[in-house]
Parts: sequence; C-alpha cells; structure tokens
Amino acid sequence: MERARKEGVERVQMVHQFARRIWQGRQWSPSELQNRCLEAWDDVGAILGTRIRPLVPIEENRPATNLIFGSGGFTTGEFQAAQFRAVSEYAPKPPVVLQGLVANRSEANGCNATTVSRKFRVPLVELDFADWYHEYVDEGEVNPIQATRYWYPPGDPDRPPIPELARRFSIRQKQFHVALGEKIAEIVLEPTDIASARGYSFQFCGTMFKHRQKKPHVNDTHPADLTYVDPGTKEKLYPGWQSGAVQLMLRDHHRTFRGSLIEVEYMDRIEQIGELDKGALLAIGKGVSPEPDVAMKARDIQAAIKLVDDYVFCTVETTGLLLTWGISEKPLPTEFQDLDGNPVTVNQRAIVVGNKSRSGVDAWGRDLKQDLEELEKFIFR
Repeated sequence: MERARKEGVERVQMVHQFARRIWQGRQWSPSELQNRCLEAWDDVGAILGTRIRPLVPIEENRPATNLIFGSGGFTTGEFQAAQFRAVSEYAPKPPVVLQGLVANRSEANGCNATTVSRKFRVPLVELDFADWYHEYVDEGEVNPIQATRYWYPPGDPDRPPIPELARRFSIRQKQFHVALGEKIAEIVLEPTDIASARGYSFQFCGTMFKHRQKKPHVNDTHPADLTYVDPGTKEKLYPGWQSGAVQLMLRDHHRTFRGSLIEVEYMDRIEQIGELDKGALLAIGKGVSPEPDVAMKARDIQAAIKLVDDYVFCTVETTGLLLTWGISEKPLPTEFQDLDGNPVTVNQRAIVVGNKSRSGVDAWGRDLKQDLEELEKFIFR
C-alpha cells in the first residue's frame, strides 16, 4: 500500500505539471484548448467514418462545471475536491469549477459528504434515500436499498419477476431521482457539464437533470479492468460494485489489477437494467501487481487501485484535460480482449484523445508518461 501511495502521488503530480503549462503557462481558456482539438477530430472522424464530438462540450468564455456524486465514505470524491483546490493555486482562471456534492445518503446514515462539503466550502445536495423511502413508500421497511434492488447477475435464481423489477426501478429512477433532481435545481443554478460518479450507489437517469436543457456527461471510476470481455456475448467480464469486481479478477487469477474510467449512460427504461457498466471505456490505469507471496484481499487491492488509477482519473477531470477527449457519434469495431489476451471485436463508440484514437485495449492512461508526451506534442505543436 505504501508503494501504491507513493506511485499514486507521482502520477497525479505528472498530470498537474502538464496542466500547469496550459493554464498558467499559456493561460488558454477551456474553449481555446478544446478548439485545438476540433479540427483534428474532423480529420480523425473522416478516417473512421463518423463524426467525433466533444465528450464534454463547453460554451465559449466560461469554465466547465462539475458535480461530484457519492453515497458513502466519499474518499474519492474528497480527493477530487482537493484537486480543484490544487488547480486554483496555479491557474489564474481554473478550467473546471466544482459546483457542489450530491449524496443519496445522509451523515446520520454513514455518508461523509457533509464533512467534505464543510472542508472545501462547497454546496451539498443531500436526499437520504432511506428517509425518503420511509416517508413516501413504506415506513416499516428495514432495508429500503435491498427492497428496491433491480440489478442481478445473469441467471441469478433470486432475481424477481419483471413486474416487481419494474416497480423497484420506478421507485428509484422515476420517483426518488425526480425528488433529488428538484433539490439539485434549487441549489445548483448554473448548467452542469460533468457529473462524477465517485461511489454513487444508484444508476444515473434523465430525471436527475430534467430541469436542464442539456444533460451532463457522466463518468465513473470502476475498480477493475474493463478491457476484458466474454468472446461469445461480448459482455464485460468484470462489472459490479466496489471490491466485488476485484473479487471476480482474483477468481480468474489475474496478477495485475487495473482501474477503468467509463462513460455512464443514463438508465431511463426498465429494458436497460442489464446494461451495467456498458458505457464507453474512456481510460485504463497502470494498475497494481501484488507480490506473488503477499496475500491481498479484494478490498485491499481495490484501495491500491484507487491510489494509483482512480486518483489520476479524478485529476484528469479537475485539470480540464478531459476537454481534449472526443467520442464518436456511432459505435465502431473496437478491439478488446478475452481472458487469455486474445483480441475480441466489440462495437463501441470510439474515443479520441487529442489527435489519437484511443479505444478498447488501447485506451488512454496505461502508460501515463507516454500518453502525456503524445498529448503534449499535439497541444503545443
């Protein structure tokens, strides 16, 4: 863990050093940075046969805006909030502004969003799901989270029938998130460009932002390597929540455990409930490789991945480097891999970073030093 902590600090500082050259050295605006990519994206799109649009479209003459969503310890969200403060120390006009934190659990029920909100003096939008459920659905339910669960692994014998799943889905996505969205609208008055899922326990849906003409881009730090897929079904091998995804990688005897940054698609229809972690793979981490003679539990590996990979993803977002990411309008054949490392073709929207197509097994971030050097050659050409 100490080695992971040291390596994580070094990798985060690499991103800040790069960003410092943009925002302090050149003093570009966020739109000026993104405009440098648009012409290159037209060229890449012409080759790929599809239009490349900004992953995070922004307006002229204003910074991008960000909301951080979480449900529990809020450690990753707290780290991301701290990076906003770090950027403000060298950027005369920070490229991304933190609008606040959003939590579906209260401090009384174990969420640390209130503490983080006070520490960084940012607004908090909080609506405790359990309290809301007891008031509006069933005051006698002991476990509202379990009572409204609607995602189950394929073939799970405990999966309820579709009508029951639809009822649960409606409670979370069409009732609770409407109420949460109303609270967001009351507190966050400006448009939101990026919503960061940092341990948020529910799937995002359109009702959370129905008060906005344009829904924000949503991404999630995932604690497993999502370049691995089933060659038959093309399904990702390691979806899931928290250390459960790492446990699946342990089951398959992996020696290196990488984190992933993925696009989160809005889950608005009951037909989508099997589409967990289906969004485009945006970046992949360097990962951690425990010593062969050291027995590490899944939660310990997950904690190390957070230090080495997740914190880099958070920093890419807060420094505005995510504005150099483009995404294709239509899916394209993309190379992923099976358990043995053999190529598997999956249709996914293509990711472009700067002027380079970076999708599937070639996702940005595995070799951070080289990837930053390539982006540097493009941006400062």
